[in-house]
Amino acid sequence: MNRMEPLSERQRLFFDAQGYLTIEDALDGAELAALRRACDRAEAAWRADPSRPGCRIPEFIEIEGILEYDPLFLELLEHPRVFPKVRAVLGTDVALIDHAYYLTPPGGELDGSAWHRDVRTPGVYHPRSTVMVRAMFALGDVGAGDGATLVLPGSHRFPDDYPLPRVARPEDMPGAVPLTCRAGGAYFFNGNLWHAPSPNRGSRSRRMVLFNYGHKWMRPWRGHEPSPALAARADTPMRRQLLGLTGAYYGTDAELETPAPADRPAGG
Repeated sequence: MNRMEPLSERQRLFFDAQGYLTIEDALDGAELAALRRACDRAEAAWRADPSRPGCRIPEFIEIEGILEYDPLFLELLEHPRVFPKVRAVLGTDVALIDHAYYLTPPGGELDGSAWHRDVRTPGVYHPRSTVMVRAMFALGDVGAGDGATLVLPGSHRFPDDYPLPRVARPEDMPGAVPLTCRAGGAYFFNGNLWHAPSPNRGSRSRRMVLFNYGHKWMRPWRGHEPSPALAARADTPMRRQLLGLTGAYYGTDAELETPAPADRPAGG
């Protein structure tokens, strides 16, 4: 991996105003190829064992707990072109809330009720807070008709009682922007930003790896707690903090450091 790339002032201004940020070419060619192979292995293992957690419906597949499947995903969690930016907008107490691999096959329809926000923490004034940030890496090109995530720019500043229009389809929302990207690109957005999935009308499945970051006082969502094997691979202070293996309220926050490549299975 390359050196850490901090959040620029221009990027910070855009994220604060719009609620999201895209990063073109977050992964180089070798990283993208390795990620595709790791995801293929994870998908094969998940499909072979129906007891593994996730979503198994024709229009959407979610492989929960993707970090458990391959050491490469733990490296991706701290990718130097994305993670420093996420940490900059969330804070030094950043931690992981959930993680998954998404596949959206062609076909399927969605209605306007798909618009939502990810976080509603009681007692928090969300229009002035960044409680969670969802980051996604694209394994293939994602155009506007390929199941791209839709966002409503600036809506992370809306008050809780803001009257969002009712629409028949997600793409009918006034002002909605599809988060398109090339293979190897990434984006992240404020968990309070109104967003929605969109139908995949392309010819290939949309494939994305998701990391949902919060604060270390927020515990991982049920089913995303690290297994003993994954916890044993958390060999740096940052990885221990990210996986919820440190104190929630006290202690020094982990510093940024370039992670050493992990041992990968043959073919990785």
